[in-house]
Amino acid sequence: MARIGLTRQSAGARALATVISLVVLFSWVPASAQWSGQSGRQLQPAPRVRLFSLTGVEEALFAMTNEVRRRQGRPLFLKDESCRNAARAHSADMFLRNYFGHQDPDGRSVKERLPANRALRQWGENIWTGRGYDPRQIQHLAQVIMSGWMNSPGHRKNILSPEYTHLGIGVITNNQEVKATQVFIGVADAGIKPPRVSGR
Repeated sequence: MARIGLTRQSAGARALATVISLVVLFSWVPASAQWSGQSGRQLQPAPRVRLFSLTGVEEALFAMTNEVRRRQGRPLFLKDESCRNAARAHSADMFLRNYFGHQDPDGRSVKERLPANRALRQWGENIWTGRGYDPRQIQHLAQVIMSGWMNSPGHRKNILSPEYTHLGIGVITNNQEVKATQVFIGVADAGIKPPRVSGR
């Protein structure tokens, strides 16, 4: 079973944009999917967990994301350590405090999880969670996560937005359960322009 969510906000906006989550049910047969609105629920104590960062999946997702942007003629993302740290911390926190959402139990959003000294014009976040995945299957797992995001119009919009220039990805696993977070920021005069392809 997998779920994904997104958030995006421009600097100066007074409230987070409405969050829509896509629920995708995975099994060994073709997956089925349905839309659902994000709903609040009472937090339950998290089971005992042993968390590990899946750096290989993070790298694969970063490469896939930039490949999608290259094909669409978008500037390529720059890696950002503060975004990566925020993404990893959020993925781990969702395990440790047993929730799935863009706001943590303390009410903090992605903006509050980023360093206060960053001069940002825009920020956003995609999240994903799923069970029953072998974390050793790096490319397969990265492709499943990426496909989930790209098949959702809102998540795809975050990935392709020209307003974002930097990206950090955090993928955390506990046995065969995985949580992934993409954190996007926009910084003025940044980003790598894709190479121009000239025809004969």
